[in-house]
Amino acid sequence: MQFAKEIIYSDWSTSEWLFKIEEVFCPLEYSDHKNMMVIQTEFLELLKTKMIYFLSSFTEIIGTTTKKAKTAMSQLILTSDKIYSYLITISKIEKSLQVRNLYLQILSIIESLLDDCEKLNEKLLRELSLTRYASFVGKGIFKNNVEIVKSKLKNTSLDPSLTQVIINGMVSIVQRKEIKRGELKYAYMILGKLLNMDFLVSENVEELLITYDFNSPEFFNYHAKRCSDLLLKNSSLHFQMELLIAMEDHLNEIPMLSGQRFKLDDESIREQLKIFYREKKDNIKQRIELRRSEIQDSKLWEENEKAQINLPVPQIGFLIRLFMEQGLIPKEDIGKTFSYYAKHFRTPNTSFISADSLQKKSLDVEFSTARKMKGHLIGMVNWINEHYNTSNYNKL
Repeated sequence: MQFAKEIIYSDWSTSEWLFKIEEVFCPLEYSDHKNMMVIQTEFLELLKTKMIYFLSSFTEIIGTTTKKAKTAMSQLILTSDKIYSYLITISKIEKSLQVRNLYLQILSIIESLLDDCEKLNEKLLRELSLTRYASFVGKGIFKNNVEIVKSKLKNTSLDPSLTQVIINGMVSIVQRKEIKRGELKYAYMILGKLLNMDFLVSENVEELLITYDFNSPEFFNYHAKRCSDLLLKNSSLHFQMELLIAMEDHLNEIPMLSGQRFKLDDESIREQLKIFYREKKDNIKQRIELRRSEIQDSKLWEENEKAQINLPVPQIGFLIRLFMEQGLIPKEDIGKTFSYYAKHFRTPNTSFISADSLQKKSLDVEFSTARKMKGHLIGMVNWINEHYNTSNYNKL
């Protein structure tokens, strides 16, 4: 295979470059490795001299439509993966370090190109998958960094459950079959922030993770459990409502940087927690309304259960006092006696009688009240005389 010097490489499209790279590094048949090494070495030398054309064919397309740019970047990643897979395959039969070095060179060139394109359009590149080569290299380095952070966190007063949430989140990234460029970059950023923090306490770390949208399911569950535990400590529904409002206010005060997220396809941790707090508040509102209804129903039941006396409260109090003075009602524990009558009787105009007021009015009797009560008593006597013929019977 010869690379003609008269070819105008500046006019090559991204597809032409990738086709040529795959043709050189992923031949249909791999038999004469020495000849292939010569061809690959020559191509790499050519590529170095024409690097500006190779790079510009991709960087220029980044400035076009999102669809075209994404297609070109996806093809570049696919080519890298083909070369990496081919390297793995031939490594089983070809142990030459020179061959391996040639493949690593082209893989590194492609990776460098992807990094340059990411600088031009970070949003596009972060949503694309890592190449298999970058994933292989990055996972080992990343695992070492996770162990360093894990060691630092365990030597602080940080809540152990929060430490576990962070470590599990980091480990889950490298365990994914397919890792997006933005996810690994984000994870490195979080590890760096944690390593640079001088004062590691739960509140500071929680705010850091919310600021940088660490929206892992475990981090959400960590907040949800802590919230539920705090609510259970106080049975007052109004206190629980105030606590939720305070949590929501604190959440809103935490600054949040856009464009960075642990799980790119999921809702932000702030929005997840807002929904959780809102649902909790709605639940408490319903419970408060139910309790209000229960109290109202209870009062209505009590009102319907009370016996009605067609006397005003002052006359009822005076009548009870007369019964006491005549020995018809015991004078022991007077307060309890008046409480009983206040609880079980009502007037046409007063559903709820105050026991204290009833007792007070039994002593503070106005003349008009005494006169009306005397009239009632005389009426009672006349009724007895009329119906039981006792008018001429004076012996008591």
